[in-house]
Amino acid sequence: MDLLDDFARVRETFAELGDVGKRLDSSLGEEAPAVAASPTAAYDLPTLSVEVTVRQAARGRGQIVAAACGTDTVVLATSRGFLLRYQWDDYGNEKVLETELFSSRQPDTRIKATFADPTGTHVLICIKTSNNYELQYIHSSWQKARTLGKLKGVAVTAVGWQKQLDSSSSSNGRSSNANDAEELLQVTTGDIILGSEGGALHTTCQDSRSKREGASSLLLDFKDKRKAICSVEQEVLPDGRRVAMLATPNAVYITVGGPGLQAVFSKFTNPSMWEPLFEVESPSMHSQLQLIRGSSLQSLPSRFAWLVGGVLLHGHLLLADMADDVSVSEGAEYVADMRQLALAGAQGSPEDEPHLMVCSEYHYLVLYADRLVAVNQVSGKVVGEVNWGPGVHASGIVGTPLGLLQSSSSGGTQLWSGEALHEVSLSNEGKDMWRIYLEHQDYNNALKLAAGSSQRDTVYQCMGADAAAAGDYKAAGANFGRIVGGKPAFEEIALMLVESGDPEALQTFLSTKLQVLGPNDKAQATMVAAWLTELLLDQINRDLLASAGQQTAAYTQHVAQLRSFLSEYASTLNWKTTTALLESYGRLEELESFAAAVGRQEELLEYLMRNPTDGVQRALGVLRKPSIGPELIYRFAPELLAAATAETVDFFIAAGARLDPRRLMPALVRFGEPDTLDSKRDQIMRYVGFAMDQLHCDDSAVANLGVALLSLESSEGRLLDFLARVRNPLGKPLFDVKYALRLAKERNRRHACVKLLCELGLYEDAVALALAVDLELAKAVANGPEDDDSLRRKLWLSIAKHVVQGGDGAAAAEGPEQAGRIKMAVELLKEAGGLLKIEDILPFFPDFVTIDNFKGAITDSLTRYNKQIEELKGEMDEATEIAGEHAFCFVLVCNLACMVVGRQQAVRLLR
Repeated sequence: MDLLDDFARVRETFAELGDVGKRLDSSLGEEAPAVAASPTAAYDLPTLSVEVTVRQAARGRGQIVAAACGTDTVVLATSRGFLLRYQWDDYGNEKVLETELFSSRQPDTRIKATFADPTGTHVLICIKTSNNYELQYIHSSWQKARTLGKLKGVAVTAVGWQKQLDSSSSSNGRSSNANDAEELLQVTTGDIILGSEGGALHTTCQDSRSKREGASSLLLDFKDKRKAICSVEQEVLPDGRRVAMLATPNAVYITVGGPGLQAVFSKFTNPSMWEPLFEVESPSMHSQLQLIRGSSLQSLPSRFAWLVGGVLLHGHLLLADMADDVSVSEGAEYVADMRQLALAGAQGSPEDEPHLMVCSEYHYLVLYADRLVAVNQVSGKVVGEVNWGPGVHASGIVGTPLGLLQSSSSGGTQLWSGEALHEVSLSNEGKDMWRIYLEHQDYNNALKLAAGSSQRDTVYQCMGADAAAAGDYKAAGANFGRIVGGKPAFEEIALMLVESGDPEALQTFLSTKLQVLGPNDKAQATMVAAWLTELLLDQINRDLLASAGQQTAAYTQHVAQLRSFLSEYASTLNWKTTTALLESYGRLEELESFAAAVGRQEELLEYLMRNPTDGVQRALGVLRKPSIGPELIYRFAPELLAAATAETVDFFIAAGARLDPRRLMPALVRFGEPDTLDSKRDQIMRYVGFAMDQLHCDDSAVANLGVALLSLESSEGRLLDFLARVRNPLGKPLFDVKYALRLAKERNRRHACVKLLCELGLYEDAVALALAVDLELAKAVANGPEDDDSLRRKLWLSIAKHVVQGGDGAAAAEGPEQAGRIKMAVELLKEAGGLLKIEDILPFFPDFVTIDNFKGAITDSLTRYNKQIEELKGEMDEATEIAGEHAFCFVLVCNLACMVVGRQQAVRLLR
């Protein structure tokens, strides 16, 4: 299908869907910006500022010569051998603890460096004496430092603190669970790595609860002062393995192993075997490595940065992503996306090189001898600068800054000089970072930082333009589809994708556009959904053409995609348009599922019933679904029964009690007419029988239909059986007897008429009709009224008269016929059960009939009379005898005088 024709067709559909074209064309008069153009608006740069927080930080103990920091803690070492611990509570209240490390009377002793763990609890101090080096350890709860004699002579230049503990870690025999890591690291340093000026790596573990110095051992020794350890870091993976990274003046090394530090470094039997991860030609003693993590010390770092000379190398660490991958044996596998920034002073003297670096969220704060600069991590451009030194008025800075400190937990940055502490702030640093990421085509981060739909539209516009320029129109469609604003215009993008020749590109664009349209864009969403439906149907059609009608994997996939789309956007699609599309492509199954999704089954069934091929079968398939209510079945029952009687009746029977037979009567009753085909009438009777026998339907209308259907059969057997069994528990018929009698008379069903006349109590009429049908039937009717002998005798007399006179009222002439009738009449006397006597039927015979013909009957009658007389005589004799045996006399004396003679009389009574 020509997609340009599709586009024109959709343009015409705008008017049908509520003049959507006016809404979409509102932006056509505006000139759309070039989709490849990048944003050029001026950046809103962050503000770098330095403000003094503690002006007399040394507190008269000399000059500050070294510093370190932890959580809410800053540790300062002074030239007179004092260690000052500054702590701040949640309200900003300051507390200072002083510890004297060595006597000021030792002029050749000075503090070389201090190191604090991320919590600020543990502090190590490297002291240079007149002829050696010593290392002291102090806990935040101690008043005095402890000299570590086992590490005497080691010029410590870097410390790799243990920030996480696992279940296999131990400290002086005490095991720790990872859940208790923070608590345990408050009292023990864990296994820390010490880097020395001579290129050696040592490990030690100090426990504040122990009165003895902890164990120490050598891990690795480069034995080369050119490989002095400038920075060292370590991380513990969840499985207990450790990752160690260190920086020397010209290289960065990384390794993984364990558990335990000894296992990490034991594989390097010869230190030269350890190949550097990165290496530069010009070494610098200002080499510094920093790992960047979230606010939690227990989380693994996600980035790293290495400052060496005037170059800053940074990249991603995949420790969290690959923490469970035990197959990683080389630390280099954890490093990705390395980038390089050239800083000011890269080609100058060592004094011009940057000395220190800390990392904020989006910038690096780099300390030079005479200034502090903020460098954007992405662009590498300086966005802020604070200067000091001769001839420069440095507001807010006391003394000459010597170092930078940054808390691992809070991210707060401190600048320290020989006299004071300063707070460094970089405000508004995240604003417009999305634009910088966009310029460098880091679209994912640009989208994360974009604020509002306008900025996101700009990012998607650039992403789409880049994809289109690369020929990936499908990706371009996905990105352009996410634009919610009016630029570029909908039609402009759609036309570009149509002309690209990739049908899936337009489909992807429309699908994405449909997902981002809001609730106020219903008309546009309906248009897009209709267009997308046709594209999906066209794709299915092309699959069939390409495979000569065979259902390939691509065809199956696209059909599933269409069905999913129809289900997901059922409420958005226009019913009339969608059904027309599905009908035109012959996708009846999808039409059924769409109708079910939108609840328009009635319209679907109307459409299916118009299909002469298999519409009825499909309609029955729709009605069989549990989601279809019985009302629709009642609605379409007449059409279904007319088109496919047997299949519809099968469906009704399968539905069982779900359907009410009475509600189906409007569809069933028409089959009770004489012009109905026998085959269809049999199917309807099959359901009526099911309703009466299985559903125990007691509705008279259903029973009447059964009578009407069976009365049209040539044989009365099934009708008579139906009349006999279709009754309520009291034996009363469920059908209308008068209605049934009328039908039976109209359709000449005389046996049924006889039965129905008996049902109405019209036995005389029933016998009269039965005599015209069958004598035996008449006899059966005559025995019907069991409780009315008079009526039975009358019925038998009617039968006898019919037998004697032959039904025409005239007696038969003498001969064989008369003899036969006399014989039948005599037999009738016996069958009447004594209700008839010979004298009752004699009047029906002519006067010339001789008595010889009744000799047997008369003899039987006389014999019966004599027997009755003898029985009566015997009863009388027995009564007389009983009376004689019990004769007696009573004498009654009355005290009253006789009213005639005037005196008392005695009366005798005899019995």
